[in-house]
Amino acid sequence: MILYFSATGNGKYIAEQIAAETDDKAISIVDCIREGKYLFKDEKILGVITPTYFWRLPRIVTEFLEKLTIENCRYTFLLVSYGTSTGQIGTMAKEILKRKGQKFDAYYSVIMPDTWTPIFNLSNKERVEQWLNKGKAQLKTVIEDIKSNKRGDFIKNKLPKFVAALPSAFMYTAERKTKNLSVNKDLCIGCKLCEKKCPVGAIIMEGNHPVWKDEECEMCLGCLHRCPKFAISYGSGRSNKHGQYKNPYTKI
Repeated sequence: MILYFSATGNGKYIAEQIAAETDDKAISIVDCIREGKYLFKDEKILGVITPTYFWRLPRIVTEFLEKLTIENCRYTFLLVSYGTSTGQIGTMAKEILKRKGQKFDAYYSVIMPDTWTPIFNLSNKERVEQWLNKGKAQLKTVIEDIKSNKRGDFIKNKLPKFVAALPSAFMYTAERKTKNLSVNKDLCIGCKLCEKKCPVGAIIMEGNHPVWKDEECEMCLGCLHRCPKFAISYGSGRSNKHGQYKNPYTKI
């Protein structure tokens, strides 16, 4: 069983590729949470695929791991996708599972386009393609390691704990404020896709336009990247100049 959290398709693509090569299934962590499914037992493989947010685990994945129970699974792993650095994400996951007397057998990482467009410019399609090709090459190696049940910590591009831990927690808390998100009502067509796809149900429609009802969300930017009219912005609008992104090798 390959579990994934994915806002723009990177994690879903990785999970689907691993599932196809191991004759397994890829299932969304969001679906698991909505169904209250946290117990996994007697699995040949149990993998968790997560993006890196501000050098750490997304809040939704943290909460999922805190409730996750692994019983009699032959091989388990965590795989993190990242754009620049994995920070201390592996250490975070290890500490969560250790508190419950559990652990993953292996930890992997695969580079993917960084979708935090308030900083990273994804309007350059050639650069995005280079990012994707590098990630596909890394994933091919990781899949072979998974098939051979390789054990150990193979996460790349880590940061020292004193660099990543406290600063990343502060930044992630600050950037998750939904007041940073806005909608251009002249562009919005009221399709409700953002409301439907929000992993934490933070969006409702009012007057045929999205409103962020919660003070905080995951800040996955799935609403921004998936909007068919690119009507959603983050912050001052620089995110819009940096383009939208959806992984081209899967459907989201």
